[in-house]
Amino acid sequence: MRFSKRIYALRDAVKQGETVADIGTDHGYVPMLVVRDGISNYVIMSDISEDSLSKAVETFSVVNIPTDPSQFRVGDGLDTIKFGEVDDIIIAGLGGHTISQILDADIIKTKSFKKLILQPRKHSGALRVWLYKNGYEITDEILTSEGKFICEIIVAVPTNEFRSVLPFDEDDIRWAYPETLRNADKSCLKKRVGWKLGSINEQIESLRLSDKDQADAINLLQADYKYLSSLIEE
Repeated sequence: MRFSKRIYALRDAVKQGETVADIGTDHGYVPMLVVRDGISNYVIMSDISEDSLSKAVETFSVVNIPTDPSQFRVGDGLDTIKFGEVDDIIIAGLGGHTISQILDADIIKTKSFKKLILQPRKHSGALRVWLYKNGYEITDEILTSEGKFICEIIVAVPTNEFRSVLPFDEDDIRWAYPETLRNADKSCLKKRVGWKLGSINEQIESLRLSDKDQADAINLLQADYKYLSSLIEE
């Protein structure tokens, strides 16, 4: 089997000896790798239907890794996982809003797990807002590639805080492109930021063609452009 850099990056976010539950596991590649490579000795694969989960069952069968039927669970979100049953929760490949809803469904249970490994397909800013409000500390920001796409992986751990006041507005670009991305893979960062810079330029040019006064909107976009450019400065 060959896997993308995204799959390997998710595997590497699990540290030696940690137990794992992969929510929406699909083919179960990440939990299979952490067991196969001796990182974890216990994984749970959870998905929304028997049909979806059957792909993970087949993956473990093909590589001949012994499992117990109780490690394969059908259900919605974290419903299939017991309070504090594993160290790490992985949720990958869903939108940031959907991931937030899964985590928010039972925040007490969610905080019973030691670490979240989250890979939003989109709306990562909204997910970071949820993590901040609910007292999570983001310990790592990972950028990796899958085909032509740049994927984000957010690693977060719970604290006892719940924050009612945000440091900046929810739609501020710093949620989607935080300062900590400076420490991520440089080539991936330049691609991701480069795409956004191109989009901002298009928006500015479109606003300049408007018959209405768009000075305020243009100034805001120019400020975003300047901030993003600073992230990829050498």
